[in-house]
Order: sequence, then structure tokens, then C-alpha cells
Amino acid sequence: MNREKDVVPSIMGIDTQDIKMIELIAEGRTYSEISEELKVKPSKVETLRKLLISKTRTRNTASLVSFAYRYGLLKV
Repeated sequence: MNREKDVVPSIMGIDTQDIKMIELIAEGRTYSEISEELKVKPSKVETLRKLLISKTRTRNTASLVSFAYRYGLLKV
């Protein structure tokens, strides 16, 4: 087991809603679909996405999804 994989997301403050958001993005869902699923406004989805990119210190949506797979937040 890679201890870094277990520790990094928790140190960064990534919670279950964040993981759900990344999962929906990885599935290719639109902001409207994500907002319905998470029960937030579509504009909030964009804000949450930007916040996740900042939290994970990634550069864009693709690198955010890559981060999630690398650290075991998403499964193949």
C-alpha cells in the first residue's frame, strides 16, 4: 500500500462531495447534469470545479481527473 496515496487527499481537504464531483466530471457529465445530481446551481458547479483544481494544485480539468485516479479517489 502506498501511504502517500492515502494521506494526500485527506491533507488537501478533499471530502466525499468533492470526490462525487470529480467522478461526475470524469463521466463526462455537463454542468447542468452535475448540478442536478449535487442539487446546486450550475454556476456553483464551475466554482466547485475551480476550487478543486486549486485544492489539488492541478492545472485544469484533465489533470484534476488524472490526480483523482493517481490517488485512488476514482477507480477504473
